[in-house]
Amino acid sequence: VMKNLFDQDRLPEFDIENTKFLLSFGADFLNTWISPVRYMRAYGEFRQGDRSRGTLVHVDSRFSMTGANADENIFVRPGREGLLALSMIQVIVTGGLGDPVPARDITGAGNVDIDRWAPELVAEETGVSADKIKRIAEAFATNRPALAIGGGSAGAHTNGLFNLTAIYSLNYLVGAVHSRGGIVFNPPPATDDLA
Repeated sequence: VMKNLFDQDRLPEFDIENTKFLLSFGADFLNTWISPVRYMRAYGEFRQGDRSRGTLVHVDSRFSMTGANADENIFVRPGREGLLALSMIQVIVTGGLGDPVPARDITGAGNVDIDRWAPELVAEETGVSADKIKRIAEAFATNRPALAIGGGSAGAHTNGLFNLTAIYSLNYLVGAVHSRGGIVFNPPPATDDLA
């Protein structure tokens, strides 16, 4: 996903400690995901740092340690995380809540019919009500810096690449790529020039 979406060969740094709104799709970062110790420390800063307490919304098909610590835990039908993310993208774009250039790019300058992912049309398939989809999408887009992460159960299905691509695309809409409180890519190692 990082290569396809961000043209990066390395895992990025997820700047959890400096985000204001964290939306996690299946990424149990407080227990088993990537580096739990690193992200537990970041979560502590996120919750009680020098600024106001951040908001964590965890989307998953099961109950996890991260879900237990979330402000809101949203159950989604297994394998439908990407569809939920696309519905949130539809809410953000049609509501004019996202950055205009990424919104244009995601919709193919209007050539992609994103209304097929309207909350009312995907609520039953995802198991998440249309009102809840709209509320979370609007909160994500208007409480910046915001960060969407995905992994674990969201990527563990045959459509895992689709799910993670849709989830990480949310970051483009809120200016969270290469920015504080978002996704920060590590520089290449100094030895890359020696090859």
